[in-house]
Amino acid sequence: MAAALSDKPSTRARILDAALGAFADRGVDATSLDSLAVEIGIRKQTILYWFPSKEQLLLGVVDHAVGELGSRLSEAAVAARPARGRRSASGPTLEDRLVAVVDATFRLGTTHPELLAVVREVTRVGPPASTHLAAAVEPLVDAAAAALDPGSDREHLRRVLLAAGARVVGIATEAEVRADLGLAPDLTWLRARRRALIDSLTTLVA
Repeated sequence: MAAALSDKPSTRARILDAALGAFADRGVDATSLDSLAVEIGIRKQTILYWFPSKEQLLLGVVDHAVGELGSRLSEAAVAARPARGRRSASGPTLEDRLVAVVDATFRLGTTHPELLAVVREVTRVGPPASTHLAAAVEPLVDAAAAALDPGSDREHLRRVLLAAGARVVGIATEAEVRADLGLAPDLTWLRARRRALIDSLTTLVA
């Protein structure tokens, strides 16, 4: 019984998960603490105990989302394999790792769309949330640059990664607009965007 209880998400974690989904789905402005409390099944005062204001809750969601993104993309970079048909005695190249990270990000758009959606929403909302997002992303980008190619120009690779992140969020937004217009998912369109992004990144780091 004790083990089962320890596996139960904490109240703080439940609040963050629910807020992440609500902010991504409905937007920050359209989400009230009252509606969030009803959705979670707790009192509004409980939310305010953990997060004294809606603004503080949004900042907590930013940290939560960046942490999730960071762990998943770092795993992808570390687990990268040489491209099919090519074997490298030294293991995966920088391009292999970039492809792995790009593909992992695209997969997140399908398996965890709320992570990319909340990044897009925070950018729309602006400061102080967007400023907090930029600061939270800094160590994530530094770690990704180190994992991708320890011997490269770290600052240059950081700029490439930031540009790549912005483009992936843009592609996700474009896909969402297409869906809102009633257009069926187009794998050819998505593959073309993926290939163009990878080609652009490999050119930039060459």
